[in-house]
Amino acid sequence: MKGLASVHWFKIFTRFLRLGCTSFGGPVAHIGIFRREFVEKDKLMVDEHYASLVALSQVIPGPTSSQVGMALGFSLGGTKGAIAAWSGFTLPSVIIMVIAALWVLQGGSFTAGWLIAAMKIVAVGVVTQALLSMWYQLCVDRETKITALIAAITFFAFPIVLTQVALIGLALIIGFALKGTVKNDAFNFDRSKSKVTGIISFAIWIVLMSIAVFFESDSQWIALLTGNILSGGLVFGGGHVVLPFLQAEFVPSIDITSFLAGYGVAQAVPGPLFSVAAFIGTILLPESLGLAALVAVIAIFLPGMVLMVAAVSLGQSMIGFKKQMMFVNAVVVGLLLTVLVNPIFTQSVYSGFTTCLALLSLLMSVVFKRSPLELVLVITMTSYAGHLAGYL
Repeated sequence: MKGLASVHWFKIFTRFLRLGCTSFGGPVAHIGIFRREFVEKDKLMVDEHYASLVALSQVIPGPTSSQVGMALGFSLGGTKGAIAAWSGFTLPSVIIMVIAALWVLQGGSFTAGWLIAAMKIVAVGVVTQALLSMWYQLCVDRETKITALIAAITFFAFPIVLTQVALIGLALIIGFALKGTVKNDAFNFDRSKSKVTGIISFAIWIVLMSIAVFFESDSQWIALLTGNILSGGLVFGGGHVVLPFLQAEFVPSIDITSFLAGYGVAQAVPGPLFSVAAFIGTILLPESLGLAALVAVIAIFLPGMVLMVAAVSLGQSMIGFKKQMMFVNAVVVGLLLTVLVNPIFTQSVYSGFTTCLALLSLLMSVVFKRSPLELVLVITMTSYAGHLAGYL
């Protein structure tokens, strides 16, 4: 195996830039693509080390596949490598999401009813498929299933950010109280990484989250910053799980139709789903000429980045917490269930034709398991045909 931390940051950036332009399919697909590129093709690390990085990404909050990419960059090129990997992988989707937001703001055809309807219907299939997958993987016994349902009902009754924070915090306490401390020696991690770096990074994460939770301001810039930090820092599982957090933070500041349409567009682009933050920033502060999009994207990824640096630096000692996270994961499933019901279903399915579109979306996503890109293309064309026929 080639020595780690030996690849120049610019080479890391260009490699991840290419992956950011071509990686469709969501976090699971991204993790497989990373393994093919860095383990099988370039042999920059062995499977055991890569498995350790993936394992760490599963037990800490943040965008899963992006954190694996950051960890790869950190392992190959230090802090510069982590930033280069994140920048390259995220940049293409951010550019597309900013263009989509500008299209909405300028009254382009994206605002046409048929296209808005299509993007919202895409969310029906994608989120349902994600929810079912998470339910079967994370709610494996009676306790976790009940936890998920209680979380869904509680968040439905009190749909505010503090409810989400309280549910996750309570689930974390219960997990550690019931499961205790579990040691896991299945992974062999590089212990030469600085523990000081890990402790400092973890402290930065705590400061970021504390500011996001307790600092209040009427400034839209501060709201954009803290809302994305909180959303990115509390998400377990990444991807679609960020939806309820972003909705609680930015709706109704952003109308629900634009919010769901932006989420639908995010399904059709390569790279991380967290790039939807660029859409939100642009819609919320259109006069910023793209600065708001940059602030939003950095804010939503920053907690996950510093926490991944902490995890990689501290190494094996963090892997043993997987069982303690089982109730947190169940709460996340419950939160996603609530958002699937309202606003996704309630805002997307309102007529006979949209019901047919929703059924088609569910069939493609859940039954035939087609890719999000294929789903977007089919639903968009069907929606346009319905528009021409006068059904929509």
